[in-house]
Amino acid sequence: MSRALINVTAARIGLHAGRVPSTHTRQPCIHSIHPRLKGDLPCGIHIARRSVGQTAMSQAHAGGAQLLVLSGRDAPELKELTNLPDGMRLLATGRPGQELADWSKEDWGRVEVLLKCGTGKDASTKQELQDIWPHLTNLKWIHSASAGVEKLLFPELIKSKVPVTNAKGAYSHSLAEWALTACSWFAKDLPRLKRQQKDRNWEPYYVEELRGKVLGVVGYGDIGQETANLARAFKMSIIALRRRKELSQHDKDLNLQIYTPDQLNELMAESDYIVAALPHTDKTEKLVNAAAINSMKRTGVFVNIGRGQTVDEEALVKALQEKRIRGAGLDVTCTEPLPKESPLWDLENVLLSPHTADRTTTFQAEAIQQFTDLAKLYVQGKELYNVVDKEIGY
Repeated sequence: MSRALINVTAARIGLHAGRVPSTHTRQPCIHSIHPRLKGDLPCGIHIARRSVGQTAMSQAHAGGAQLLVLSGRDAPELKELTNLPDGMRLLATGRPGQELADWSKEDWGRVEVLLKCGTGKDASTKQELQDIWPHLTNLKWIHSASAGVEKLLFPELIKSKVPVTNAKGAYSHSLAEWALTACSWFAKDLPRLKRQQKDRNWEPYYVEELRGKVLGVVGYGDIGQETANLARAFKMSIIALRRRKELSQHDKDLNLQIYTPDQLNELMAESDYIVAALPHTDKTEKLVNAAAINSMKRTGVFVNIGRGQTVDEEALVKALQEKRIRGAGLDVTCTEPLPKESPLWDLENVLLSPHTADRTTTFQAEAIQQFTDLAKLYVQGKELYNVVDKEIGY
């Protein structure tokens, strides 16, 4: 029988014994545990022995790729790590300076795979990773459970040969739904409905259809493409901006018109609704500037589901205050949390969300499930998907 492999640190990260599949043999808390973890892990640890035939991993991973989860130990998504593949072992969950404050250079040198996840108080920082970077001498792969990697990348990582993957695709549909909801919010004038309901005022009024309207998608990556797919269900016409003009066969068949970044003002002028789905990089910082916003139709609506820093927020606020555009739906802002003194709070023509468009009840679990799918490819020595171009930033 092949050597024992740790499947998951159950009690350590708040898991329950019942989550481990019944085909795994429960064993005492013994070998194959990181030396520094011995003695402080309850016997909720499960040792899973591979059955005959479960030896498809490459020779390089025969001893088990050692995984560090850079996150607070209360992060709810950690329970999904029960699905780690044979050939990957969990070293620990924690953050340098906190749960892993006593780790030595030797401990950090054991890490082969690093998963960065967690939100809010459970999130790790870029600085924490940068501080331990010189000690991660055996690191072969980093995965971010976020689609955006601006809070992960730093010069030494960018220059290294360590590949980075992200959660591209995990949040696209929920963000696209929110974008179309924001468009409908203005098309149907839902604030007026609520005012009339409050005033017990039965006063019919004309509403707008999304059908036939032009949706301009600024940032035609996975999120932008999913937004376009949903918009087509409303029979909207789609135009899109992206850095690369290559199209899928699906978009070619639909005769999608693509604009380059230097044609942004033209796209803004032609669109009835604009959805920005841009990542934040040096090149996208305030890409949607005052000139672009001033190019919009007076009836135009601007929706941002990407990153707040990609928009000149001051110029957008001014256009909204002066009613030079109809409105804006913002799931993201330049500074988050949005400062109390921001004028965006008081604008009636703004639909404001505290970055919750993709915060579904399953969003964290789905992101970790995506990691475990990638982990299976990794231990088999197969090519990973969702590999980030570290130089470009997405």
